[in-house]
Amino acid sequence: MRKPRAFTLLEMMLTLALVALLYAMISGILVQVARYVRVGREIAQQRLSFLREIEILRYQLRSLHYPASAVGLVGLRGSLKGRDSVRFLTSRGRRHHGVVEVGYKIESYLDPKKPEKGERLGLFYREFPFRRELMRTMEEFEEGRWELLLADTSLLTLEYSASGQVWQKEWDGTIPPRIVRLRVDRAKPSNDRFAFDVTPGVGAARW
Repeated sequence: MRKPRAFTLLEMMLTLALVALLYAMISGILVQVARYVRVGREIAQQRLSFLREIEILRYQLRSLHYPASAVGLVGLRGSLKGRDSVRFLTSRGRRHHGVVEVGYKIESYLDPKKPEKGERLGLFYREFPFRRELMRTMEEFEEGRWELLLADTSLLTLEYSASGQVWQKEWDGTIPPRIVRLRVDRAKPSNDRFAFDVTPGVGAARW
C-alpha cells in the first residue's frame, strides 16, 4: 500500500506566502473602507452642523425687529467678492433672550490646531445682549466679540429688496426689506452651496 505523501517544506512556504499575501490585500481593502466610512461620517456631521447654523440664521432674519423710525438692519457689501456682512436686530438670539443685536461676516483665520493649512475662511458671528439706539460698527467690542461660527465657509452674499423686483447689495433704511436673498458657500472639499430668500417679520414663528 502506498504511503500518503507529506507536504514538502517548499510547498508549505508557498502556502504561507499566499496566505500572507491574501491577508495583506484584504487588510488593505478593509483599511480603505474604514477610512472612507470615517471621512464620510465626518463630512455628514459637518454638513448637518452647517445646515443647523444656517437654519438659525434664517430664523433670526424671519424674526427681524425694526424699531419705529430707526435702522434695524445694516447690510454692507464686502471689499472682496463674497465677503458681505450683515448686522440686525432680532428677537431670536442664539445666547440671549429678548431683542438682541447680531452680526455675521466672512473673515480669514488661522486654526491653531492645524497651522500647516495656513489661513482659511470662516463665517463669524457676534451677539450683544442689549441693543443701542444706533447699530454698532464692525469693530471688536468687549461685550460682543466676533467668534468663529462655521469653519471653511468661503462665501456670504446678501441682496435686499423692498418690492421683490428690484434688488440692491446694501441696506440701511428705516424700513425693513421685504425680502432678503442670501447665499452661503462652503469651501473645498464639500463645495456645498445654500441659497434662499427670507421674508422678515417681527416675531415670525419657526417653520
